Amino acid sequence: MKKILVLSLILLSFLFANAEELTLEKVKEVASKATSELNSKLKKELKKAKRDDKIKGMASFCIDDSKKIIDKIDKKYGSKVSIKRVSLNNRSEKSKALENEINILKAFDLIQKSDAYQPKQIVQIVDENTYKVYSPIEMRSRDCKKCHGLEKKVDKDSKKKFSDVYKNNNGYGHKSGEIRGAVVVTISK
Repeated sequence: MKKILVLSLILLSFLFANAEELTLEKVKEVASKATSELNSKLKKELKKAKRDDKIKGMASFCIDDSKKIIDKIDKKYGSKVSIKRVSLNNRSEKSKALENEINILKAFDLIQKSDAYQPKQIVQIVDENTYKVYSPIEMRSRDCKKCHGLEKKVDKDSKKKFSDVYKNNNGYGHKSGEIRGAVVVTISK
């Protein structure tokens, strides 16, 4: 009996020692790194597309290549980390906010409209094993406004291209400084 108890205690201590503790700081750090990597890669590749064919190249990049970059970075971080971009005014079904993400996106909008300090991250505790970290996507670039700006000012060829690809083409209407959506990094134990 003593041997079983001792073996059980050794096994439990071994399991707990090897279980990586998921602290709030660790969650924020991983999410920040993944978000930064994603934003940097998207910006770099968008610039390349712009050099190749101005607005048409950027629209093609957003339709075809941005999803591939997101998927590649998502896979890089493994099965316990998931990264995506979401918006309340999405074009792609992949960018549609889930039910538990909508309120956070609305909070970003409310903070922005209130001229309050916009946090770099909002951490949502989904359950005891899962966190979602939201980083706002702000309309800063003129290039972004060429496809996501006021609908009447968007390039007609790009607009047609988006309409041909996306049934739910609601990605318009954003002004400089507005929050267009968020990068969401989900981290599980």
